[in-house]
Amino acid sequence: MARLNTVQRQRQIIETSLEIIKQGGIQKLTVKEIAHHIGISEQAIYRHFTNKLEILSSIIRYFNTNLRNSLHPDHLNGSVNDRIHAMIDAHLDYLQNNPAVAAVIFSEEIFQNESSLAQAVKESLQQRLDSIAALIREGQDKGEFKKNINADELAYLFLGSLRLVVVHWRLSGFSFNVKEKGKKIVGYLISLLRN
Repeated sequence: MARLNTVQRQRQIIETSLEIIKQGGIQKLTVKEIAHHIGISEQAIYRHFTNKLEILSSIIRYFNTNLRNSLHPDHLNGSVNDRIHAMIDAHLDYLQNNPAVAAVIFSEEIFQNESSLAQAVKESLQQRLDSIAALIREGQDKGEFKKNINADELAYLFLGSLRLVVVHWRLSGFSFNVKEKGKKIVGYLISLLRN
C-alpha cells in the first residue's frame, strides 16, 4: 500500500471524520474513532491535527474550498437572477452530496464554547452574506429588484431561509431533496424582490 503524503492524509482524516459524523452524529467523532476507521494510530492523527477542534475547523475550511471550486466560471455570468440561483444551487448541491458537512456547519452547539470554530463559521457565513448582498445590490442598480429594501438585510432572508430548509432536512433524516426545496424557496424570494 502506497504511503500517503501529508495533504492526502489530512484529506483522509477529514473525509473519515465526515463519514463518522454522517453515520453517528458529531458526538461520535473522536480521534480514537477516526484512527480506528482509517486503521492508523491516534498518534498518527495527532501528527496532522492537534485535536478534534482543529479537525472540525479543517472541515469548515474544506467546505469553503470545495464550495468555491464548485462555482463554475459560467455561473459568474448571466443575469443577477441566474447568478443567485447558481450560487444557491452550488451550496445545495454540495450539501445534498455531503450531508455530514451540514451537521458540522449547522451545529451551533459545537461552536458555542469554542471561539476558533465560531470564528471560522462566522467568517464563512459573512462571505456568503456579502456575496448575496452584492448580487442583490447589483440587481437593484440594474432595476431588476426593488430598491426599497436593504440588500444586506435581504441577504439574511436568503441565508436564513436556506438554513431552515437544511436544518429541517437534517432533522427529517435527509428524507427529501434539499436542493429542490431550497430552489423553490429562493425562487419565491426572488419573485418577491422583482420590480
